[in-house]
Amino acid sequence: MRPVDSAQPRAATARTRDAIGFPDAREEWVEATAEYGEHGLRILGHPVMERWEDPYMRDLAVVATSRRGRVLEVGFGLGISAGHIQRQPIDTHVVIEANRDVFAELLAFGATAEHPVLPMLGFWQAICPCLRDQSFDGILFDTYPLAREEVHGNHFAFFAEAHRLLRPGGVLTYYSDEATSLEPHRGRLRKAGFREIAWRLCRVSPPPGCLYWRSPTIVSPIVVKT
Repeated sequence: MRPVDSAQPRAATARTRDAIGFPDAREEWVEATAEYGEHGLRILGHPVMERWEDPYMRDLAVVATSRRGRVLEVGFGLGISAGHIQRQPIDTHVVIEANRDVFAELLAFGATAEHPVLPMLGFWQAICPCLRDQSFDGILFDTYPLAREEVHGNHFAFFAEAHRLLRPGGVLTYYSDEATSLEPHRGRLRKAGFREIAWRLCRVSPPPGCLYWRSPTIVSPIVVKT
């Protein structure tokens, strides 16, 4: 789930996640069944991704591939952003995914993709330290929070790693959890080493009753390593 457009609904989102329950250990998420339905993907009862997100995933993919070259995607989900990344003139597409069922979908996706796909099974915290400094031109980060303290902020811990992995001039984008501005993230991004921080709004149409988003816009970050 992702947040809605004010402090009160954001708190309600956290309460909803608490009611569903977080996994006792990250390994539980790895082995959990991925349930694919008409409208989206659920794991352990959590709505990980829904199909109405397509316009936003497309916008993030455009940002992440704007330097072409080598692109890192963290979190495969429904493969929506991956599909949009593959439509751009990139060289290589590295994808990290932690859930085994979703990883199987990633393998099938990579087998028919236009550009080379390097799938990597595991959590980014374990895999990224094995990746070389300054080895990517673009990064798209969209993982699911697996603990209450990660709700609305699971991307923050990745900022420093993204700065290390990006080449100078490379760009980071991510599921922002923000409806109108990226200003709440500026301090953390600057602490990670980023100085060129911009964003734009993407219009979306979440359905009535969506558990994690109610705003007609979501912020698309455009964060460049200078």
